[in-house]
Amino acid sequence: MKMRIAIFTFLTILCTNGNIHAQKFFSVRKLPFNGPLTQEFAPAIYNNGIVFCSDRRNKILFRATDLLDYNNTNLYWSEQKKPGKFGNEQEFARELNTQYHEGSATFSKDGKTIYFTRSIDAAKKRGNSLRGDTALGIFSSEYINGEWTTPKQFPFSRLNINTNFPCLSEDGRQLFFCSTDPRGYGNYDIYVSEIVNGQPRNPVNLGPEINTPENDGYPFLHKSGRLYFSSRGHGGRGGLDIFYTEFINGEWQEPVALPDPFNTINDDFALVINETADTAYFTSNRGNSLDIYMAYSTLPVFADCPGQQQNDYCYTFYEAREMNLDTTLFNYEWNLGDGTIVRGLTADHCYATTGNYTVQLNVIDLVTGEIYYNEATYNLAVEDIVQPYITAVDTTYVGDEVQFSALKSNLDFTIDGYYWDFGDGTRAEDRDAIHYYRKPGIYNIQLGVTSAVTNEDEFPEKVCVVKKILVLPRNR
Repeated sequence: MKMRIAIFTFLTILCTNGNIHAQKFFSVRKLPFNGPLTQEFAPAIYNNGIVFCSDRRNKILFRATDLLDYNNTNLYWSEQKKPGKFGNEQEFARELNTQYHEGSATFSKDGKTIYFTRSIDAAKKRGNSLRGDTALGIFSSEYINGEWTTPKQFPFSRLNINTNFPCLSEDGRQLFFCSTDPRGYGNYDIYVSEIVNGQPRNPVNLGPEINTPENDGYPFLHKSGRLYFSSRGHGGRGGLDIFYTEFINGEWQEPVALPDPFNTINDDFALVINETADTAYFTSNRGNSLDIYMAYSTLPVFADCPGQQQNDYCYTFYEAREMNLDTTLFNYEWNLGDGTIVRGLTADHCYATTGNYTVQLNVIDLVTGEIYYNEATYNLAVEDIVQPYITAVDTTYVGDEVQFSALKSNLDFTIDGYYWDFGDGTRAEDRDAIHYYRKPGIYNIQLGVTSAVTNEDEFPEKVCVVKKILVLPRNR
């Protein structure tokens, strides 16, 4: 869109504008509700807090067979009082907990449906459960009138195998879970069942790209499409490690291990991430016991970022005074300050770059050819829009490197930090960045910048923009 500039002899201007991965940027701390002599694990984000498993009440009862062979547990809940600050734990849903095993759990987006693990024969006599060979199964319940309904058994849970670690997708259409079904690849395998009209369909094994002869468990599907899970069978640093994969072109991609601070030489597993991917919770025995940790982004948080405006160096110049100019005898000549000369009542022109230009309006006598200079002169500053600016292609292909640059950012402060969010759960920090996408789609690229501060009493200014990039599938 061209800017319209009216040139007066007294110089009035009328113009209109054409209106490396995130994990390295996380710090980790243990949450306060972990007990010194108890095991806490398998967090699930629920309302304004987390639901988790703990054996603090059931250490003397029978042991259910879990991926790590921990004592049977109950479900507990801790409310987040403010970001990163959790209150004392309390029992979650007494109508769901029994004297046997409950956990882990997953919830629908509205929090009104729960899928959770339980001893299949929990309602039977204790003597049956104390045999030690009681299988685990998945159950579901609905929150109605302030109470959870009687749990219903997942139809593919059976007494002779363990079915465990449910994860409901955000849209409620898929239930991921784990099973020791002997038809799998060994120990726990990860499966997915489509939910149709509230009923699960036959489960599908995720296949050998994901499942190994070792234990593969604790699936978590983030809204970005990444499936996180824990495994002993994909290498890693030791014990259970956390990996992620994505479903692209009908196939699960090769799992990628998370780096520090998530994976260590100890057991690290059961990771869940909030919607904005700036806070995660996971389990680790890197301390003296099995505990739940919070990983939080050390990068600034940017919200409500506007769409990036395209810089436009195009203008329309015209004489705004009422002049009875006989166009058969006279004409305008515009000297646009960059070597361009245009004759006519108006002049349309696009400058090649920013800069200060002197625009001169002359009148030409068409009979004599005489030029009457300096009818009007205007000093024009062609500038970029004041905003962070993302330089990148608009369209790319899966697997291609995309170069991002913030070099053309134009702000009224000195930029101290550049922060990228590539729209797929990964981030970077620097003026320039390189990223590639593993999955086709439309991604919102966010660039946030902060100002430098000169003393400790100042707070940095924060500004951000968003640009869309289309990632196309690569033909095989």
